[in-house]
Amino acid sequence: MLNIQVLGCSGGLSGNNNGGSTCIQLNHNILIDAGTGLNQLSLTQMHQIRHIFLTHSHMDHIAALPTFLSNQYGSEHLPVTVYAQPHTLEKLKDNIFNGDIWPELSSMTEGAEAILAFEEIQPGHSITLDGIEINAFAVDHSVPTVGYSVKSQARHFVFGADTIAGRQLTEQLNRLGHIDTLMLECAFPDELLHVAEKTKHMTPSLLQNTLQSLERQPSKLWVTHLKPNYEATLRETLAANPPHNNTVVL
Repeated sequence: MLNIQVLGCSGGLSGNNNGGSTCIQLNHNILIDAGTGLNQLSLTQMHQIRHIFLTHSHMDHIAALPTFLSNQYGSEHLPVTVYAQPHTLEKLKDNIFNGDIWPELSSMTEGAEAILAFEEIQPGHSITLDGIEINAFAVDHSVPTVGYSVKSQARHFVFGADTIAGRQLTEQLNRLGHIDTLMLECAFPDELLHVAEKTKHMTPSLLQNTLQSLERQPSKLWVTHLKPNYEATLRETLAANPPHNNTVVL
């Protein structure tokens, strides 16, 4: 059963609500991303997590994964399966689980008490867990990135991950059909469009353009990933000119 909890969705670190970085709980045992928002879960709740779907390799989406895994020793619900594109898995193995930053992966993935399993996914890959259908789709970011379409009991939640507006995003969202809740980012104000274009993030105008390009409007829009330095300005802009008639800025 789908029970979405946004544990963190900040574009950085802040003390506000959802001030941790990206981590979305779909039900008691499935997460999208493992940013610092994961710390909102108790140890008991962490022990129930069995599946983590990563969007991409950037630190704000994987920061809590190593320490979360260290909490899994002794859990009855092992291993935890991490789903990600090959690029993301490669960067985790080379740059995080390399024996210097965190213990080398063989200590976690081998033997009867393995706590971690990796599963490669590609855009177009579909997995059904606990009656929840999770489909990956490609988005345009500075590293290989996927968003996720999540369906359960006639509900359709779509998380666009980190991305910039454009043909690819529009085509992917249009292909998904009706969306109940669409979660899209808005990292920078419009005066920093050049930064957004360079880093492949959204501004309020780019977000508005994306909504206007869709063949069917979602029932709800959740706006996420505001950079803390610009959060007040972004909230003011989005409140004055919401990109959708049912907009919630997280």
